[in-house]
Amino acid sequence: MPALVQYVTTRPGAADRLRELYAYRELVANLTVRDLKLKYKGSVLGVAWSLLNPVLQMLIYTAVFSLFLRIVNVPHYWAFVIGGILVWAFFNNTLIGASTSFTRNPNLISKVYFPIEALPISMVLANFVNFLIPLGLLLVVLVIGGIPLGWSLVLLPVVALGQLALCIGCALAIASLTVFLRDVEHFLVLGLQVVFYVTPILYPLSAKAMPRAATAFLPLLHLNPLSWYLGCYHAILYDGHWPDLMDFTLMVLCSLLVLGLGFLVFIRLRPRLPESV
Repeated sequence: MPALVQYVTTRPGAADRLRELYAYRELVANLTVRDLKLKYKGSVLGVAWSLLNPVLQMLIYTAVFSLFLRIVNVPHYWAFVIGGILVWAFFNNTLIGASTSFTRNPNLISKVYFPIEALPISMVLANFVNFLIPLGLLLVVLVIGGIPLGWSLVLLPVVALGQLALCIGCALAIASLTVFLRDVEHFLVLGLQVVFYVTPILYPLSAKAMPRAATAFLPLLHLNPLSWYLGCYHAILYDGHWPDLMDFTLMVLCSLLVLGLGFLVFIRLRPRLPESV
């Protein structure tokens, strides 16, 4: 016990936190499996919902934007939309889940010592698994649907890992901040609704495919970091081309920066979390 008190009060740095997290890697794996089981507990279809939800959304958005309103002029619009929805679902579910990662486990955090960053990280990893399963099925559907997939597919794991790093960084920061400001959870839900429509999920960032009145907003939409990730995903999965070099570079830099900042926010707030949660 004295060794534990000494360890906590000396405020270990980032390297110490990473070493400790690695030592508890089995705990992270077990928590990830627990989150996966809880998500589909009592569900008849189970993990199939990870694919059914985006498919249903794709059908709705395709009917509204492509058939009825005819706002977006994109070939194989269904393929464009479903890829974006899968990517968005991973990001959205991660941030929503992160907001309660600490606050829903007060007894565990305050009474048992362990690297509590394992809670949001395991939640992100569970969502990542839920993202990879339908993503793999999507590749099969795209081939059957006649969407060309090129050699750029080798970069898909890099983009997916980049988004994973982004989500872990966001999750660590949001989980920590929500402990001290519970309104973050509610602001997050509203904010994500706005971010959804300013992210190129239902439309490409192309002047040819968008209504003329909307082209004036293209420079602003390009400033949305999520547009860099969607641009890479769409280039690989929809166009069959290599991602734009600028989008890919910005995506990698953004992933590393957000991961580092999120971890630093957590380290700064970590000593006060057990007593505040």
